Amino acid sequence: MKTRISAVMCFLCVLGSADLILAGDLSSQRVADPYAVSSEPPTMSSGTIEPYLSFFAGIAVPRSADATFTDGTTPTIIPNVDYQTKHSFGGNAGIWFPTRNKLAGFDLGVEITGMVWYADVACCVDNYNFDPTTGSGETAEINGIYVGSNFLIRYPLAISEAYPNGRWFPYVGIGIGAHQIATKPGGQRGTGFYRAITEERDTTIGLMAMGGIKVHLFKYVALFAEAKYLRAHHDGLTSDRYGLSGGPFAAPLLQGDLVMNRYDSTLDTILAHGGISIHFDIKP
Repeated sequence: MKTRISAVMCFLCVLGSADLILAGDLSSQRVADPYAVSSEPPTMSSGTIEPYLSFFAGIAVPRSADATFTDGTTPTIIPNVDYQTKHSFGGNAGIWFPTRNKLAGFDLGVEITGMVWYADVACCVDNYNFDPTTGSGETAEINGIYVGSNFLIRYPLAISEAYPNGRWFPYVGIGIGAHQIATKPGGQRGTGFYRAITEERDTTIGLMAMGGIKVHLFKYVALFAEAKYLRAHHDGLTSDRYGLSGGPFAAPLLQGDLVMNRYDSTLDTILAHGGISIHFDIKP
């Protein structure tokens, strides 16, 4: 009897040892799996979000637009106001989300953008900033400011371990924000600064469409170029239609007098910017 019990115990011990050996083999295989080569591209270096800051400069190209003056009993339409192409600058603060595995390779992002541009109207546009009957006129100084939110989508390319979000990528977006135009009379007949006058400002809703391309110099610093299309309708813009505002060298009774005529206009502006972007990889 004792012999049989001993034999059964030995048999159970053999089976237990075999199970332990098999479990050890499986465990070692599981440990090795993370080092196996995967066909899936890396998503992010830490699987987290990617904040960034950008700074840019370039030019703004306002499209010619009609100006409908409402200062008389009958509205007066001045066609094709010649807004000038001038410099522009601004910055972004945004964040990309690691969503490409769920969106066919695309990432989603959101950013806050702010920019300034200039769209002066040089003297002399008849009945906009120049009176053809008297020969009196002056430059209309115009400053545009936009602050808004953009919703973005990008497609990372050249993904590698060194560049887990792509060495470069194209992107597009749409946005909405506050579009402000500030106007004041400027140099007489475009001869330069004429007076210091507080601007007349009008703010409305602006809509934006944009697209660009970004290339990383290394993981955390990139260069980019982008184009934006900005559209807004204003019903409170102003211009000294007939050059009647008094200046420092005007007759005493006219010194400091300011004449501003109100008009409506839909402004379309194309902006071309280039800049530098600083990216962050925040680990949990």
